[in-house]
Amino acid sequence: MPRGGFIKKSNFNREGRVNYDEHDDRDRKRTQRRVSFKPSNFNHANKRHINEIAIKAHLGEEDDTMDEVEIGGVGRNKFRSGDNRHNRRRGSPIPKGKLNQLPGISKFSRSIMPSSFGWYQVTIPYGQKYRKEDLIRILLETISPEVFIPHYWREEKTMAIFYVDDAKIATLFQNKSGKVQMSDGFRLNIRVRSGVPPVIVDEPFKDRMKLVMAKRYNSETKALDLSQFHADPGFKDMFCALFRPQVMSAVLNIIETNIPNLEALNLNGNRITAFEGFRNIAEKVPNLKILYLEDNRITSLGALMVFRDLPVIELVLSKNPLKNRYKDETVFIGDIRRKFPKLLKLDGKMLEPHIGFDVEENKNLPKPEASYFCNAAGVDIVREFLKQYFLIYDSENRQPLLDAYHEQAMLSLSVPLASQSGRLSAYRNYNHNLLRTNDKDGKFRLIKTGKLQVVSFLTELPKTQHDLMSFSVDLSIFTPTLIVFTVAGLFKEILATSSSTSQAGDLRYFQRLFVVIPGMSGGYCIRNEMMLITVATHLQHQKAFKEPEIVNVSETTSTNSRTDNSLQSRLEQGMHQPVPTQISSIAPVVNDAAKIDMVREMSERSGMNLEWSKKCLEDTNWDFNYAAFVFDKLQKESKIPPQAFVK
Repeated sequence: MPRGGFIKKSNFNREGRVNYDEHDDRDRKRTQRRVSFKPSNFNHANKRHINEIAIKAHLGEEDDTMDEVEIGGVGRNKFRSGDNRHNRRRGSPIPKGKLNQLPGISKFSRSIMPSSFGWYQVTIPYGQKYRKEDLIRILLETISPEVFIPHYWREEKTMAIFYVDDAKIATLFQNKSGKVQMSDGFRLNIRVRSGVPPVIVDEPFKDRMKLVMAKRYNSETKALDLSQFHADPGFKDMFCALFRPQVMSAVLNIIETNIPNLEALNLNGNRITAFEGFRNIAEKVPNLKILYLEDNRITSLGALMVFRDLPVIELVLSKNPLKNRYKDETVFIGDIRRKFPKLLKLDGKMLEPHIGFDVEENKNLPKPEASYFCNAAGVDIVREFLKQYFLIYDSENRQPLLDAYHEQAMLSLSVPLASQSGRLSAYRNYNHNLLRTNDKDGKFRLIKTGKLQVVSFLTELPKTQHDLMSFSVDLSIFTPTLIVFTVAGLFKEILATSSSTSQAGDLRYFQRLFVVIPGMSGGYCIRNEMMLITVATHLQHQKAFKEPEIVNVSETTSTNSRTDNSLQSRLEQGMHQPVPTQISSIAPVVNDAAKIDMVREMSERSGMNLEWSKKCLEDTNWDFNYAAFVFDKLQKESKIPPQAFVK
């Protein structure tokens, strides 16, 4: 029986299955290969040699002295330069022998990582034991006829470190590593990497910057030349590069302090990629009109957004990578003009006149106001109405609000979308938001009609405490027969914890639109109201229920009848007074001396005699502001008899 043709008994495992570990199957050996991680049997010298050849093959370098290499006796792997160059296997990487080669650099040199800012750090280990002059002399002899300037030389521990701003010189140094021999026989190991010199912007640094900038400023043309700022002779021992954000920010602060009326700025040749340090330049240098940015590293127009609010009329962007992104010059000019609509000259060429509307720009926006009033005569009327209404609304009994609504009054309530409706559960069942209500009948059912139904609905809502000082009012219509205004502000929900105590609940924001008409028995009443309630924001929480300034109540009446013409102050005046029992005309307690003063004041303002002035005040319950409103209204309607003006 042939060897290996039977199965030994010991080859059966415990489960009765055959173990083929010792089975001599020649066909199986021919078709399968065993994977092994054991080191091969050739020596380390062969390994190093093979690695060098592989690296040269990857870099596309030729080795004419060796046509093929035998690897450990397993077989032959051929690295023929001609075959590798012309008969490259499909799918294999392209050799990089001729890529990224600089002029004057041999194709056998090692490439370095390119620097986006053009600076390279050169480190020489154990270079500190030699004099700086000796090292520089040896390095110059090594790369001759090329020359270099060792910028910002320093020594750290045993190393000598300096910087060069030329990629060609940096590549030469890297390829001379281990080949530069000193007088004592020591060979220099030169390490090169992309790197920028460190910068510390302190007060001495800023003082040096001021001196250099003062030298480069032209007061006659109001122009500042900062081209190749880092190469100025005033920065021999310091690295002052404008592409560093901290340096750029310091330059802007110096300009703002010393030359805020600057009109022209030259930033050519500074290798700038972004302008983070010039973020507020439009506020600090508002008159800048001419901007030179030639020979920088600007890759997109987004970097120029910081200059968008400046009145730039001349711009230079040549020798920047962003121009390579445009094949059509007209498209490039169009994109530039969209960001700088006043631009007249680009890269030294005059542009065609821009077609647009001759509209004078007005950057002086109106001063923001807390409230808006279409008619100043309605300020006091609206103020007194809101004061009485919300003081009753925040009381324990809202039934007196019946006097505030018309017999056929209508009211609707809305809350926001579902994202906040869960936090406004007390109002959700009354929601008349048309975006949330699909039922046609429900839209009308949710509208409260008639003052009994309106006040009954208001009574069902949670108890509240309004922050009267947070109110803002927009009076849009004010006529003798119709007043329309919107009031917005903050209030807290009051939660009843027991029969005698209560606790403040969530803070809400509201808007209420009132349509007010004259009442049948005098005064005013609400004909229509729309209410919106939502959750207060975090900022509103911080500003809610701040303590107002203390106002002397005894001076309120005299202030109303004098010279306070501020609409907002008149609106907020006297908000914190006792709660009235019903909505009616204000009837303050006025003594006889105050009445005499009010009659005289009314006579002087209206031109009526004392008798008719007194009559006007008596009919308005001695409310001077309301009496003045009634007088203006009747005078416009020519209902005041001529004898009222006879003195």
